[in-house]
Amino acid sequence: LIFVIFMKIMILLLFVLFALSSCSTETTNNDVIDVSVETPFEIQVGQTASIEGHYFTFSEVTSDSRCPIDVKCIWAGEATIVLISQDDYLIYSDVYLSTNSTGAYTYLFPQTYIEKICNEDVCTAVQPPYELGYIIALNSLSPSPKSGEEIDPSEYVATLTIYLSE
Repeated sequence: LIFVIFMKIMILLLFVLFALSSCSTETTNNDVIDVSVETPFEIQVGQTASIEGHYFTFSEVTSDSRCPIDVKCIWAGEATIVLISQDDYLIYSDVYLSTNSTGAYTYLFPQTYIEKICNEDVCTAVQPPYELGYIIALNSLSPSPKSGEEIDPSEYVATLTIYLSE
């Protein structure tokens, strides 16, 4: 009898745990999106993208002072986003992009590796030439602000384009 009661309690607990786990309202997009050179793409906050095996993640929007779409402003304002990229040496870098930098490009995988070259007893620190050759531009950021409404950080979507540097 005790065994039967124990089994019923265990089944009930498993059922409750299963029901609670399926009630989660938080959605995350952990899928890595593959992107191509000169093809605009959208990426959400927290999402990771890959270009030819090199990864970067849309980390956050650090500031958003863009003019609300239902207001007439003298200045359009500005939003800044942060991408976290990983170079060939597994070093992470923050890449900042701004909505006011239209036509401006930033290296997607900045070379941060310093090579130490030694000749006899003298060593010199040298930064090797930039190797990955990708630059990135922020085309747009949505949603657009509305007066009196705060944008949930998870709602941001950036439209980006990657180019090969020359």
